[in-house]
Amino acid sequence: MKNSTEKQSAELKKAKKTRTQSEKRIAELDRLFTRLYEDNVSGKISDERFEMMSANYEDEQKRLKIAVSELTAFIDSAEQKSADVTAFLSIVRKYEHITAITPEIMHESRKFGIKASCKNSITSCKRQEIAKFHLLFSLVFSLCFCLRGLFLIF
Repeated sequence: MKNSTEKQSAELKKAKKTRTQSEKRIAELDRLFTRLYEDNVSGKISDERFEMMSANYEDEQKRLKIAVSELTAFIDSAEQKSADVTAFLSIVRKYEHITAITPEIMHESRKFGIKASCKNSITSCKRQEIAKFHLLFSLVFSLCFCLRGLFLIF
């Protein structure tokens, strides 16, 4: 799993580098197109040559803009996932050795989206909430145990 994390980090770094290069090329194409237009107006190149070159520049620029938007979406998604994992692991570390369910822990569990629907009664609602809480934290502790064994993160 550590290799997977390193691989994802390398992919993210590569995506950021590619995005930066693409953005620079887009700016360069804008400058080239302006210069090309000026050369056409001044008569240095023919209208046919201008049309051919400008079409090539515009096509390249469109492809690069699409690539930049895709890379930006990928980078944003990867950074969000990383932030989510970091937040999750901080909570796992925080509650690694709990001995009792406190109101603070119940409040923290709501960050995971644990909510009870109180259709029947308050007692039923509390039972549902506690059952969901136990399920979540049993999963967290299982994950914690696996992470401790695999990565020695604690």
